[in-house]
Amino acid sequence: MITVTRRSFIEGVTPAQIFAALSDPNMIGRLLPRVQKVEMLARDDQARKARLVTHMSMGGIFGTIRCEGDLTWTDDEEIVFNVRNPLPVQTRWKLSAGVNGTQIEATMGLDLAPMLGPMAAFVPTQQVADMLAVELEGALKSIGKSISGDTLKARAVAA
Repeated sequence: MITVTRRSFIEGVTPAQIFAALSDPNMIGRLLPRVQKVEMLARDDQARKARLVTHMSMGGIFGTIRCEGDLTWTDDEEIVFNVRNPLPVQTRWKLSAGVNGTQIEATMGLDLAPMLGPMAAFVPTQQVADMLAVELEGALKSIGKSISGDTLKARAVAA
């Protein structure tokens, strides 16, 4: 399993605002540029879980990949997406209130063994980890810009 964690602090934004943005299928494509489309297959709000499909743009010869898995959440605290197909990937977003803002901890774990078998041992894990890190850093920047911008717009309208 290759795992990467990145953290970010967004000033002037509550965990509830970030949670709302990350849990909105219509907004997720704006926040995470590789996500082209989101489909909700089933949702159980009481159990706080859903079956979800994302269509991820991978570029080049890979095109767009359909990723199916389970989404679980704890309101305003955590969102976890466990992809089963085409390979096991877990993306976890932890939110915690800080002084005048929110701390986000984003972790992505990728298991290549089910898809590559013994060949997974030959994958340059540091290069894959670096690619995952770039994805997480980009997502955190995008979230920070988008949500902070929306908050500033809301404040300007309210003033």
